Amino acid sequence: MLFLVLFTILATVIAAYAAVARLSVWLSGALYAVAALVFLAGLALASSVVIAADRTGVVIKYFGDPLPPGAIVARHGEQGPQARILGPGWHFGYFPLLYEVQEVPVMVIEHGKLGFVTAHDGEPLPSGEIYAKPWDSATEMLDPERFFAGGGQRGPQATVLTPGTYRYNPALHDIQTIDALIVAPGTVAVITARTGAPAPSESPLVNGVPLVPRTCRGIWREPLPPGAYYINTHAYAPTIVKTTQRVYTYQQQGPRSAGKGVAAAAAQQEDWSVTVRSRDGFSFPVDVRVVCAVEAAHAPQLVALLGDPDRHMRDEQEDEELEVLEARIILPTVRAIFRNVAEGMNALEFVNARSQVERVATERVKAELARYFVTCDGVYVGNIHLDATDAGRKLLATQTDTEVAKNQQTLYAEQRKAEEARAAFVKAQEEAEQQRNLAQATYAVKVKEQQAQARAAEARGEADYQRITGEGRAAAYRAMVEALGKEAVTQLELLKLVAEGRVQITPQVMVSAPGGALDALAGTLLRQAVETPPKR
Repeated sequence: MLFLVLFTILATVIAAYAAVARLSVWLSGALYAVAALVFLAGLALASSVVIAADRTGVVIKYFGDPLPPGAIVARHGEQGPQARILGPGWHFGYFPLLYEVQEVPVMVIEHGKLGFVTAHDGEPLPSGEIYAKPWDSATEMLDPERFFAGGGQRGPQATVLTPGTYRYNPALHDIQTIDALIVAPGTVAVITARTGAPAPSESPLVNGVPLVPRTCRGIWREPLPPGAYYINTHAYAPTIVKTTQRVYTYQQQGPRSAGKGVAAAAAQQEDWSVTVRSRDGFSFPVDVRVVCAVEAAHAPQLVALLGDPDRHMRDEQEDEELEVLEARIILPTVRAIFRNVAEGMNALEFVNARSQVERVATERVKAELARYFVTCDGVYVGNIHLDATDAGRKLLATQTDTEVAKNQQTLYAEQRKAEEARAAFVKAQEEAEQQRNLAQATYAVKVKEQQAQARAAEARGEADYQRITGEGRAAAYRAMVEALGKEAVTQLELLKLVAEGRVQITPQVMVSAPGGALDALAGTLLRQAVETPPKR
């Protein structure tokens, strides 16, 4: 406006000078032409706007036809905010009294963010739709003229703006910056599409909810693996599901805090998550650990069943925050199965058959969790607290006493067996000794018998020898006696003995009686026979 006033004054001065000055015709004409040009330049400058490089011009028209009912942005030059926006540079024709040009900053979407767009004008959304149809290009969606020409719909847009710089008309579009979808390792994102084509009739149903392809409305049957996604999380709501191993431990948790009175006294008792009742009427807690996982391919089914399985909820029975998956499936399943197993066994049987209980419980829990698309890797039984009650402690004491008695009986039986074995060993030793002595005696008898037989044979031989020798000598002596006479033979034998040195010449026997020489010789032979033992 200031340009218009200044240039108008300047043009008026030039024209007035040309009128009053005595100038030639052509010079006066030239001055009038200059005045006209100055006026036109002022008019042009007055209608011009300059848009900076980081700004966008929004035009508001003051005069014209009124906007159609429900319209916010003028599409055909009506008064009000115009659809067309102005880019950087000079723009002419926007006279201050007719138009207002507002500069707004461009929208910058940073890395890791995206722009969620809401259109204030456009075609109404079809019945049942809450998001506008997607665009192939976000730039075309932000261009108001193309938006209206392409049948753009008012309301939240399914198409989002990825990182970058965008010019837009804030009278038509509102842009909010939201975070991009980041799917961390060990998780998947199950997408619930709130816009898109209807679910195909052949789509599988889980809990009455169809699992659909990615172009359709509903729960996508294929989850998004770990990564970064520039997706409209308003139109395509993600549910993050952990696919890593889950470990749920149920054991003594200690006393809980409570108010005063009976409720407080009950709360101060130890809290056991899994308590069973045996066939013989004993109630006792059991420490249980469940290891399971949700496979990525089964995450959509689990979302269809539970919504967000990892969302924490207040469990009124447990009076604590638990995962939805644990509160609605894991814990009830574990409790029911362990109680069913315990109902068929006595308390002591349950305690003594811990490994069997663990195996049966694992099989049943696996089968039950598979119905909810949860993979069970194992169920492990820790301590069985039969001693948590007085009745249980008495039962365990009885069993202990019984086991002690059985062990004592076993000990006594083993000691008796040991004594019997020792006695049998001693007896065997004695029998072996007796057998050895008997064998020695038997062999001694045999030796004696053989020795006796040998002596008898020797004696018989000696006797036969003596007999034969005696008979031979007797025959010889008889022959000598017949030939020489008794005296001569006697003297001859005596001389042989003297010659052999067997008879001493000096007599040891005094012979006093006449005719006693024979007696003396006989005495000498008898003495020598006594002193010299016979040869064998």
